Amino acid sequence: MSHSDTEEQLNTIIYFFNRTWKIIVPIVIIILISIAGWYYWQSYKTEQLAIASEKYESLINKVDPADPKSIDELVAFANENDNIYGIFADLKAAQFYVETLKDYAGAESLLINARSNTNSELILAIINIRIAKLQYQLDKYQDSLATLNQIKSPKWSGAVNDIRGDIFIKLEKYQDAFNAYDAALASSVPEKLAEYIKMKRNNAEILRDIQNIEQEKAAQQSKAE
Repeated sequence: MSHSDTEEQLNTIIYFFNRTWKIIVPIVIIILISIAGWYYWQSYKTEQLAIASEKYESLINKVDPADPKSIDELVAFANENDNIYGIFADLKAAQFYVETLKDYAGAESLLINARSNTNSELILAIINIRIAKLQYQLDKYQDSLATLNQIKSPKWSGAVNDIRGDIFIKLEKYQDAFNAYDAALASSVPEKLAEYIKMKRNNAEILRDIQNIEQEKAAQQSKAE
């Protein structure tokens, strides 16, 4: 490349920047500000998580099963924080509500709040299973089934279908209960739990057969009339 060609290219670049610098400079500034803002926000979030972690630990240590009001600060903390420690606080408080206060409706509300603050499939599955169990305890069977339907991963099939079976027993849908327990056993569940589910499946089978006999008798009587 000759000296004249190099000089011509340099003049072209200079001409381009002279024409466009008023556009380029603001764009560069905006990019730099955005990068600085992102780093600041990440630093801020990390700092807030560290503060939340310390606060969570201190509140956990204050929880006393002998004092029902000792959970109030942890509940308030959960309501004020939508990060992972707020979720942990809801889970811990819900456990306290169930085991100490026997307040299943209150525990359900706490878990629903925790569920709204996460997108993690693992955490959502754990929370939904707990919510479904509470709804079962509260005789909210259709709600419990709807909650279980939100769990899509086959990894949770054992727990999900075990609860489904219990619900169908309450609804007197014994064939559905049998199928649910059978599905639970088809997945990988701990040996002791599998034995318990087998017992429930056998019971569902007996109830189904009795129900079928009663329905046949009722149908025959209806025809005779």
